[in-house]
Amino acid sequence: MRKRELKKIFAGFLVASTVLAGCGAGGENAEKPEEKKQEQPAQKEQKEVKVEDTDSAKQTAAFEEMKAELEKAEENNKVDWNLVQKKYQDGLQKDVAEISADFDQAIQASIEAGKSGEMDAVVAGELINKTTQSYFYQSQKTLQKAASEALGSGKKKDAEMAFAQVKHLAEKVFIPTAEKRDNYYELTGENSVAENINSGLSAQEEALKADKAEDFSVYMQVTDKSIYRTFYLATKSYGEKIEAAVKEGKDKAELSIMQAEGWGFLQAIKESLGGGDEAAAAELNKLFTLNETDPSAIKGDNVNKLFNKAIIGKINGYYTQAPEALKAGEQAMAKVEAMEGNMFLKALQMQMNEKLGEDKSEETLNEAEKFYTAVSDNKQDEAKAHAKTVMGNISELAK
Repeated sequence: MRKRELKKIFAGFLVASTVLAGCGAGGENAEKPEEKKQEQPAQKEQKEVKVEDTDSAKQTAAFEEMKAELEKAEENNKVDWNLVQKKYQDGLQKDVAEISADFDQAIQASIEAGKSGEMDAVVAGELINKTTQSYFYQSQKTLQKAASEALGSGKKKDAEMAFAQVKHLAEKVFIPTAEKRDNYYELTGENSVAENINSGLSAQEEALKADKAEDFSVYMQVTDKSIYRTFYLATKSYGEKIEAAVKEGKDKAELSIMQAEGWGFLQAIKESLGGGDEAAAAELNKLFTLNETDPSAIKGDNVNKLFNKAIIGKINGYYTQAPEALKAGEQAMAKVEAMEGNMFLKALQMQMNEKLGEDKSEETLNEAEKFYTAVSDNKQDEAKAHAKTVMGNISELAK
């Protein structure tokens, strides 16, 4: 990935040359003629990866069949709940349960409630759909970790297989969802969530082909946190849609469908948000839980404030950990944590523009770039100073 391309993605920050592949003739990652020759066998191995034979491909195929059947309810047609149940049990349940017993219970309960008529078929379908997408996000994280560890251990073919599944999940699940968020919030260019996901994947693939395990781990955060941003924006959007629908006088059934969709998307990131602010994450989950909160009580501004608190907590954690990792002599880990912090900051860009103004928002992003550069250059004190400025600016978002 070229420096100008990464600059475009992040609108001017996260451009430290120490982690960019092919940044220039003299850089440590500059591509040499002999490196091109070494890459050719790896490219051949990549072609041998048969994604259609992987667990991820089989799971997404089962999901698409379930979704096609569930969508019948939206046209007031009868859903074959036995078919949905069989597709889930045969194609997904074992793997979903291994990653999250809560996800499995939610999906099973929704199928049973839809089958019995206890729950509206559309509501049940949305809970199943969005909770399964949340499972795929956690599966993606597991695959990313496996790919990173395999590449670092010299097991390139294993890394390629795991990463091929990540790309498959992105194509089938995450990017279509990200494109809906882009359309809703009118996000284009470097602000587009779908473009950020694709750019992260491209950077990872380049690092994988070049056997650059450290770069792969750093760019993994671009992909992962862009997908994370998709789930955040999806949940956030339903908070806004529900409040607008209440004002328009929409009926309870329609509000419940949107509440169920918001809840399902939130499940992907709920646990992570709790690491930033446990109380805020718990309140968000309560707001979108059908049997705990009447949808008429959901307000967009409150949802935004709770998300801001939780995500600011995440940023603060990574901004604290990165300099500490430098102090411990773990520069590679420090760069990963700095990138994670800055990707969470990227998620709040719309909120910064709205609440801080575009000038202060740009200043904050520039400080984030300087923070990342300082971490990459192993300058602990400088990194801490830039982190302090960023945290001081974004603290306003939680008020």
